[in-house]
Amino acid sequence: MILTVTPEDRREPEYNGQMTQLFGDRANPWDGPCGHLVRQRPETDNPAHFHEADQYQIVIGGGGKVGGHRVAFGDIHYADGYSGYGPIETDADGLDYLTLRPIFDKTNHPLPKFAALAKGRRGRQHMAQMDLSPTASGTKVLFERPDGVAMVQQTLAPRAAAEAVAARGGAYWVVMRGSVVSESRLLPQQTIVWVGQGETAPAMTAGDEGAVLLAACFSDHESSAVRRKVA
Repeated sequence: MILTVTPEDRREPEYNGQMTQLFGDRANPWDGPCGHLVRQRPETDNPAHFHEADQYQIVIGGGGKVGGHRVAFGDIHYADGYSGYGPIETDADGLDYLTLRPIFDKTNHPLPKFAALAKGRRGRQHMAQMDLSPTASGTKVLFERPDGVAMVQQTLAPRAAAEAVAARGGAYWVVMRGSVVSESRLLPQQTIVWVGQGETAPAMTAGDEGAVLLAACFSDHESSAVRRKVA
């Protein structure tokens, strides 16, 4: 399964006007990915909690803190399923971030109330920051694990081709800056492409102004399920 969502494809905000579903429908479970854009209001906090699916959160605007770590554009947080994190606190400008999961999941378990549910299932978390320096170029692995979880940044010169990235459990490709052309379609900044497990990512070439891409890669579904002790 390969799915593409551009800013023009986005639905109207839901859930108190702060969340826009990008992949899947929270009301209708399906055999596909789950992703949404959160525009968390200024000077608010989302208390500590965990989800049952592995997930990335990628900051695309504003500023704040995730579990005490300051975040701004280009900062990335990854959490294995059943791994608690937060609170997510916002600055005066609010905080905009993508929440991206490889499978359908709408769980949200507050902590410490549901800590027992995560016992024996907690995994790992990672924080990373994109290289936004003027001299950034080529491919940079921001973090990676033997099970296939990895975040890879590609900084492309105008009309340069993106490199293939191994993704055992599928990956989201996010256009963080500039634009890319894929299958004769111009994909602007904040476009997200989901490439499912076993699929090959479509060829992508940077637009006239170049591009910065992030590939958010997951472990394969079977390994993830064993780690999360999911039957």
